[in-house]
Amino acid sequence: MPKIKEVKPGSLAEELDLQPGDELVSINGTTINDIVDLQFALADETIDMEVKRVNGETWQIEVDKDYDEGLGVEWEHPTVDRVHLCHNKCVFCFVDQIPGQMRKTLNVRDDDYRLSFLHGNFVTLTNLKEGELERIVRLKMSPLNISVHATNPELRIRMVGNKKSGEILNQIAYLAENGIEMNTQIVLCPEWNDGEELDRTIRELAPFYPAVRTLSVVPVGLTKHRRGLHKLRGCTPEEAKTIVRQIRAWQDKLRPSLRSSFVHAADEFYVLADEPVPPSDYYDDFSQTENGVGVIRTFLDEMDEAFPRAPKELSTPRRKVGVVTSVSAEKTIRESMARLDGVHGLHYEVFPIVNRFYGNNVSVAGLLTGTDIIQQLAGKVAHLDTILVPDIMLKDDDDVCLDDYRVADIERALKTDITVVPATGTGLVFGTLGYTQTLPPRRRYEATLRSVARAQ
Repeated sequence: MPKIKEVKPGSLAEELDLQPGDELVSINGTTINDIVDLQFALADETIDMEVKRVNGETWQIEVDKDYDEGLGVEWEHPTVDRVHLCHNKCVFCFVDQIPGQMRKTLNVRDDDYRLSFLHGNFVTLTNLKEGELERIVRLKMSPLNISVHATNPELRIRMVGNKKSGEILNQIAYLAENGIEMNTQIVLCPEWNDGEELDRTIRELAPFYPAVRTLSVVPVGLTKHRRGLHKLRGCTPEEAKTIVRQIRAWQDKLRPSLRSSFVHAADEFYVLADEPVPPSDYYDDFSQTENGVGVIRTFLDEMDEAFPRAPKELSTPRRKVGVVTSVSAEKTIRESMARLDGVHGLHYEVFPIVNRFYGNNVSVAGLLTGTDIIQQLAGKVAHLDTILVPDIMLKDDDDVCLDDYRVADIERALKTDITVVPATGTGLVFGTLGYTQTLPPRRRYEATLRSVARAQ
């Protein structure tokens, strides 16, 4: 039974005097087996709940509520029952490359279709129990995010390390025939699923459009913690150019018939290839931004929108600002910051942080750590008024980095103020000029280590 871990202040659960440890037996006579049952049951405006209190009493509670109003609790398990774990042995698994001292939650290997439906996790569909594919269709659990990697059955079995993984095209066909939309992805590993195999995967998935809405191609993430694992390597700049051109050719081929680009290369490929990212209309509905696809284009478009709206003078007479960014985003940030060169009294410095914690091959801002920021900026930033840090390097709803350093810890170590800003054009412009009170709430792209691990 779903057990309450925490009751949120001001919530419906608090009003009903529910407590941590209470268990939800049923809603409107229906037993609640998992988070999906719960979500559908809570959609009613009048619900009759049976609750087993932590003291052993059983309460029957009738509630009138808005149809979209939740209870406002955190459950003991995010899926209410237990998360479906991954049964694969992927050659590129990111969880296998996490340092041993990381917190335990970052080492959980989930592969749960319910989390895909509710939170956008990528899943492989290799651990589905009997009837679960039919349940997805019956409950219209759409869209799902699916890690395909290769449609060649033999190759996918080798890459995913699971004999059931060769059924992926049949599973996608069944879901498509029954109205389930899907976003798909390929984690590209050179000499494995590139070249002709990449062409094959695109060619075999494209006919399922619009049920298969998008296909993203993302580079394999390799840390320095790969002892005893498969020998893999990242793409070279020349290989990145080939992949960008290969995907561009497919986009040009598919757009006339699908009216969609369908397949997209992750931003990292464009950075590595030193190629410009495509215009906005090539990204369709930007549905895979959280997977690193179209983030740079979104940023550049927002810069174009934010810059003319920016105040023409500083909020203080003089301002010295440091901007923390990743190696892969350095060029974009520097070129964007140049638009502020004419602001009188503004001095800024850009600090690309090399990811020594995970290794130089990891170059995205979402995987930067407090350790690297402190070590690389020590003694260099005391003269600055503040340092801008992108919110994507922090845990959702908490100012803590992947290595458990908090923003306050970084401030103390560097003896400099830290300002956390959205990783957007607006965040950069208004944060640099000192008008952070006008910024929208933080917008995160789930670029923490857990989301990278889930995606792969």
